[in-house]
Amino acid sequence: MTLTEIRNAVISRMTAQTSIASNDVDYPNGPLFDPSGRSIWARFTNIPGMAGANEIGAGPAVQRTGVVIIQLFVPVGSGTLLMTQTADKLTELFEFQNDGRLSYFAVSAVPAGETDGWSQLNLQIPYRAL
Repeated sequence: MTLTEIRNAVISRMTAQTSIASNDVDYPNGPLFDPSGRSIWARFTNIPGMAGANEIGAGPAVQRTGVVIIQLFVPVGSGTLLMTQTADKLTELFEFQNDGRLSYFAVSAVPAGETDGWSQLNLQIPYRAL
């Protein structure tokens, strides 16, 4: 898969989710995003990783790796229930799923603390593309 194909696949999967309203998700280099007044919002990032080539048949087969990061934010003082329920739904959407030649693996949830009035939880979703 090309980097563009991977980008399109991970964004398509994220836009298929219903746990967060589509206008509450901030995508890379998108329009200016203002999270104020929202009960929950997310920042979506795809970080390509190492690529490698295996010799199979008539030539090399390129395998690309990466990690999707979904940062979830709720207002400080609003508790963690909405954030963890949303994380569960997103985990279900991605974990051990396949988009053709793109496979997602176990999702990790990492609390990131509080900043600027928001409590943050990061979901890390490793993938492999062939």
